[in-house]
Amino acid sequence: MTAASSTALRRLRVFLWILVALAAAGVAFLAFGPRPATVAAGEAFYARPFQLLDQDGTAVTEASFLGKPSAWFYGFTHCPDVCPTALAEMTAILEALGSDADKLQVVFVSVDPERDTPSVMKDYVEYFDARITGLTGDLDQVTKMAKDRYIFFGKVPMDGGEYLMEHQASIQLVTADGQFFGTLAAEEGFTTRVAKVRRLIEEG
Repeated sequence: MTAASSTALRRLRVFLWILVALAAAGVAFLAFGPRPATVAAGEAFYARPFQLLDQDGTAVTEASFLGKPSAWFYGFTHCPDVCPTALAEMTAILEALGSDADKLQVVFVSVDPERDTPSVMKDYVEYFDARITGLTGDLDQVTKMAKDRYIFFGKVPMDGGEYLMEHQASIQLVTADGQFFGTLAAEEGFTTRVAKVRRLIEEG
């Protein structure tokens, strides 16, 4: 394959992932947009059933994260940039919240469970903040959970048998009763993100 062909292939791959991201965002808006008046209070859109392991190897389900507002991010420990940046920003938000940080759960779900064992997740999340919960499990379990939450991810092969994971980069905010509340996007200013989280804590 020529250098020109290789460059064209990479550009096509990036273009296709942009289309996937836009499609996923559209589906998420339709699923998690303004709730109709006929929806019963407390009906859980986000907290659909799952069973995974936390960083201590303890089995957890969707019920484990009810009762307190939460912020969810989906990524992987081998991520070169997006994931460490997102977790560092969530750590900064927890610090900015002060004592109110105890009212929020921050959850990091691995979309690369083949490499991200509970012990790997434990080392990773504790590097940022011990208050962050790391979740992993069988690939089928993670795939089902991600599908239920309109999270896209996929493996991108690299030279030498290595691979990266393409995945959704936004952080999803969820109320104490398991309903979708909104997102934190990378392009938003830090003050805006802190304000969103404070509103989640106050209202959720």
